[in-house]
Order: sequence, then structure tokens, then C-alpha cells
Amino acid sequence: MTFMENLALVGTAATILGVFLTVYAIINNKTLKKESKLTREALEKESSLTREMIKETTEYVVKYLGDLIVAEGGRTRKAIESSAGG
Repeated sequence: MTFMENLALVGTAATILGVFLTVYAIINNKTLKKESKLTREALEKESSLTREMIKETTEYVVKYLGDLIVAEGGRTRKAIESSAGG
């Protein structure tokens, strides 16, 4: 084989490799975009569920603390009345 034939063969091989890499990159890009979308949706759903759980927990804690404050206020009032009256 002459130098020109080798050069043509290497050029053809490089072109085929370039086409292969381009097709692979296009497929990989589409796959990555799909995976990114699925990951984003999963994170948004998880974030939403976490916010809802925090909201429910906060409402429960506020109600519980309110009841506790009222109960302790009643006990304090009784203690003051009993010490003042006795």
C-alpha cells in the first residue's frame, strides 16, 4: 500500500469513528435529559411530601404546646390560690 492509500484508509476510519461518536453522543444526550427529568420529578415529589409532613407536624406540635400551656397555667393558678389562701 502506498502512502496515499494508507492516508485514505486512516481518513475513512477516522470519519467512521467520528460518525459513531456523534451518534453515541446524541443517544447519550437524550438519555441524560430523560434521566435528568425523572430525577427532577422525583426530587420535586419528595420535596412536596417533606413540606406537607413538616406542615402537619408543626400543626400538631403547636396544638400540643397550646394544650400544655393551658394545662400548666391551670396548675399554676391552683398552686397560687392554694398558697395564697392557706
